[in-house]
Amino acid sequence: MRKNYFAKLRAALLISVAMLQGMSLYAGTGDARTETKSSAESGVAQKKITVKGVVTDEKGEPLIGVSIALKNSTQGTMSDMDGKYSISTDIENPTLIFSYVGYTSQTIVVGGKKEINVVLKEESHALNEVVVTAMGILRKEKSLTYATQQIKSDDLNRVQDPNVANSIEGKVSGVVITPSAGGAGGASKIILRGNKSVFGSSTPLIVVDGVPMTNNIRGQMTDLTTMTSSGVGEGSDPLSMINPDDIESINVLKGANAAALYGSAAANGVVMITTKRGKEGKLAINFSSNLTFDTPLLTPKIQNIYGAEVTSSSIGDQLSVDSWGDKVSARSADNLVINVPLDGDQFGADRTHEVYLRNSAGNDLDDFYRTGLAANNSIALSGGTDKIQTYFSFGNSHSKGMLESNSYNRNSFAFRQSYEFFKRLHFDMSMNYVQTVTRNRPGGGTTGNPIYHMYMMPRNIDIGYYRNNYAIDGTWNSNVRSIYVLDQGQYVLTPTRVALSGPMQNWAYMEARQNNPYWLMNQNRNKVNEDRFYGTITGRADIYDGLSFQARVSIDHTKYKKDSRRYATTFLPSNMDDYGNYWKDIETANEIYTDYLLSYNKTFGNFSVSATAGWVGHLRETETQKTDVVATYIDPNNQMLSTRVNLFQTNAGGTSATKTTKLTDWDKAALITAQLGWQEKVYIDGSYRRDWYRAYKQFSDRGTPDNYGYFGVGANAIVSSLVELPDWFSYLKYRLSYSEVGNSIPNQVYAKGTEDLKTGVISPSAYARFANPLPEKTKSVETGVEMMFLDNRLNLDLTYYNSKMQDLYMIATNASGLSEPVNSGKVRNQGIEATVGYNFRFGKNWSWKTSYNVSFNDNKILETSYEEDGSEKLIYNDLMGVRVRYRKGGSIGDMYVTDFKRDEKGYYVLDSEGKPQLETEANKQYGVYAGNMNSKWQMGWSNTIRYKDFSLFFLINGRIGGKVISFTEAYLDGSGLSERTAEARQYAEQHNLIASDYGSQPGMYLPDGSNRVVPISSYYKGIGGASPASSQYIYNGTNFRLRELSLGYTFRNLIGENKNLTLSFIARNLFFIYKDSPVDPDVSLSTANGAGAFEMFNMPSSRSFGFSLNVNF
Repeated sequence: MRKNYFAKLRAALLISVAMLQGMSLYAGTGDARTETKSSAESGVAQKKITVKGVVTDEKGEPLIGVSIALKNSTQGTMSDMDGKYSISTDIENPTLIFSYVGYTSQTIVVGGKKEINVVLKEESHALNEVVVTAMGILRKEKSLTYATQQIKSDDLNRVQDPNVANSIEGKVSGVVITPSAGGAGGASKIILRGNKSVFGSSTPLIVVDGVPMTNNIRGQMTDLTTMTSSGVGEGSDPLSMINPDDIESINVLKGANAAALYGSAAANGVVMITTKRGKEGKLAINFSSNLTFDTPLLTPKIQNIYGAEVTSSSIGDQLSVDSWGDKVSARSADNLVINVPLDGDQFGADRTHEVYLRNSAGNDLDDFYRTGLAANNSIALSGGTDKIQTYFSFGNSHSKGMLESNSYNRNSFAFRQSYEFFKRLHFDMSMNYVQTVTRNRPGGGTTGNPIYHMYMMPRNIDIGYYRNNYAIDGTWNSNVRSIYVLDQGQYVLTPTRVALSGPMQNWAYMEARQNNPYWLMNQNRNKVNEDRFYGTITGRADIYDGLSFQARVSIDHTKYKKDSRRYATTFLPSNMDDYGNYWKDIETANEIYTDYLLSYNKTFGNFSVSATAGWVGHLRETETQKTDVVATYIDPNNQMLSTRVNLFQTNAGGTSATKTTKLTDWDKAALITAQLGWQEKVYIDGSYRRDWYRAYKQFSDRGTPDNYGYFGVGANAIVSSLVELPDWFSYLKYRLSYSEVGNSIPNQVYAKGTEDLKTGVISPSAYARFANPLPEKTKSVETGVEMMFLDNRLNLDLTYYNSKMQDLYMIATNASGLSEPVNSGKVRNQGIEATVGYNFRFGKNWSWKTSYNVSFNDNKILETSYEEDGSEKLIYNDLMGVRVRYRKGGSIGDMYVTDFKRDEKGYYVLDSEGKPQLETEANKQYGVYAGNMNSKWQMGWSNTIRYKDFSLFFLINGRIGGKVISFTEAYLDGSGLSERTAEARQYAEQHNLIASDYGSQPGMYLPDGSNRVVPISSYYKGIGGASPASSQYIYNGTNFRLRELSLGYTFRNLIGENKNLTLSFIARNLFFIYKDSPVDPDVSLSTANGAGAFEMFNMPSSRSFGFSLNVNF
């Protein structure tokens, strides 16, 4: 398979090189032929002509640095300090293109003139700009009847991120980006206008060059309870597989009407990506490079004063696993090595091991987290004739993560070519190959996570020693396994252990739940390879007078491989992994998408008509192989225990170790859309789509339909063209739209049972009968105005929306304890979005372009699911004392916790040790509303300040409201590792505050108003640890930060005319301007529904700074 990939890659490279060479030769020889012919006819050489002039704005101010380029040539120049320019050429009757940031470009044919003065007009909010809408249909922006926002390549790539989704953050109103804890190349969750589904998808459709992409996140959690038992390590998503330098623009279709043509996939909005294409002219080359250094933005505040308690006895020393012991400095320098007994069954009788301590502690995280390095390099070649245009690019993104063993590498190749024949036939071909390799992707949780073990290490452990000596050669015994042993002529099933040897973990604690973080980070390994090839061929025929037909076929092939190795002597929550474990996942996915569109565009007097009808087909086939084996030889007769350890092979571990699953999904649709315009002042449009789904075929025996229809209608009026407005009021547009779109149920078989391969007995499905399977349907109304003032310098876009999703897919629990899928929920999202911008100009050298966007979304659950007696069913997810509950009248993301048990005076009820107790009665558990994890307000403020060839850009963004839960803080408190526990102990020492009712322990006043004093350790063990009083660890998510910063200078004509070099200092996530929580509220442990607020030993978000270079020649 790998050979096939490289064969495709070589072919793409050879084709692109050949085309580019041929294209350059064609363009060059064409000029040569013209020159030769002209010389032969006249007998003299072609005479050079010189054109000069001045470029000014509408107020007569000269514009500096305006690009003046010769069409179909690489020759060009720039205007000087006075706006003057001069350009010479031997091309007969040349065409000049004048372009400047923030102004509308002009193309002027010289026509024998020797002096051409040009007045550039500021962009009128791109009113006449053509934008890409649903299904790739092009429309003028002023004709749109719904809200949409476009981000150009320059805005995306000023401060580049390997996942382009993170570059959208703060730049589009109503868009919320939540990065996972997966590091470079990891997934990010995108939400447009609020959460809409509970157990279905709330993420938007991703469309690249008109072709929808399957938007799945690898390794996404489906059960929140597994956070503590198996850890979290989410992988990539489709946007992380795209080279940001290949993107021309991103158009965000936030409203349902904007996306209505996508039917069942449109309920959550659409992110439309348009990639770069070849352009007419001689060969142009662009090279960009970004190098950034990453450091943790925020880490927990861990105390360095108190360590683990050390006690001695006749059998050896004992070391507690927390930091409630004496001061680290109390131990003498000659007593820093102790001998701790090992478990006799696991390691042999009377065996001890040396434990290395220290008597001073510092910030160990400075050594644990290294300075990460991220490099993004890309080169693109573009050019062509009026008949053929070609684009080829290669990009490499390489990151060395902040964890020592973590790295990410992405290579991407893109080849695109456009053809035109007879001015009526147009063909576009696109081929892309992406290869990513990720080693030891970070995650979160408490199992197998080096971050957890680093943070939870008692402060008197000599981590410097264990960092350099995390592995030794050692011996241990296997866990008890039953084998057949011959006893008096009969085989008897006998519990047995066997002696093992090999690389052994070296740590202060050789017991369950305890691991050396450097062993986990450097010894245990996982590697993910992902290869993806996708391409599209599009043909369009202009049939006659505005009538055209387009056919498009896209293929997408992905091969995913994950290899994970856990070495023997790694400790698990309940025991030690005695042999090691090996996992190997292989997934192959093939996807075919095709559509056929018949379009008609025509103007009849004052009226313009645009209509499209079409058919869409989509097929996806996936095959997954999962291997999970004990890393040793397993005797098929079960008569011996192997002594081999760390045997990382798929044929280890016995039979039935590999499971294979196949999945097929398809959908198809018929669609029609039309728009009618009058004098480019009033527009009305409508669309209808009917979808057929595979997921509903399983219910056909009961008469359930497998197809459903969706529609959208809209209208707008350019009011400023219909009525006379004051001079300062430049433009006014009003728009209104309504739509009904869908969201299919998951493609799974609900009645499928499980077969016992040994007995053949089939167990029934874990799901109860799906009584009324329907797609989720969103009914949405949207209205808004677009305004410009003061000669278009000030612009304002204001939108109100109200959408209701009904037939919400939910999983309830019936009386028999089965999971019951229901389509009875209803959710409403309503809100406002506003974007305001102003272009300031100060003289001829200074400019300042500023834009502020803000959005407000209110989410409300209108209906859920009900029992036969009318009572509301309990629908929820639980995690460590937090219940995410979905109930009528609430909102998606509502969290409930259990209150402290209180006496008749309202004071905390304590146990015998002074620990606060939580309510245990069923009807009082999860009875306190703790807030909602989603913030209602989002904002972003972007600024571009220019002075001559200097440019400064900065983006501040943030959110108001929402909650975040830090289980890291709970664990640190429970183990006496947080700074606040040390501060409480120091205060007690300084003020002789003793919990006299509980012996002579240092005490603290209970925060319940009772004025009682309890032991500090008892209080924090009671509210923290693995079963915390979660209400104490829920924080306000409000925060504002400097998200992006770029300071650059452009060296004009450095390597030739119109060949520029731009060098910039760039930074991302530099600092918080304001925050309330001890963790980053914008980074989630998981991108799964209902998990956006949870933090549990996450990989910290990074502060990045470095340099970028961009050269065009």
